[in-house]
Amino acid sequence: MMNLMITAHLKQSFDSWKELFDNDSARAEFCDESKTMVGKVDDKTALIALFGVDQAKMDARLSSPEFAELVKDYVESHDIYALSEVASD
Repeated sequence: MMNLMITAHLKQSFDSWKELFDNDSARAEFCDESKTMVGKVDDKTALIALFGVDQAKMDARLSSPEFAELVKDYVESHDIYALSEVASD
């Protein structure tokens, strides 16, 4: 399992996209949805933090025709970064 930070570059307003994001229950199939965090950078950019991600399941979801159809009017692109916790002394 891994943790991810995703930048979503939006075609629609953040608020329109956020409603779509909040209603996408399929995300719980590949991550610990109780830890998901979303933040507004500006009206066309969102940051998404996902934890406990099953990469194979996430890849299958993101490459599916259903997901492409769902986000086509809302998302220009995603930048996906792996996160790791830094140990503090």
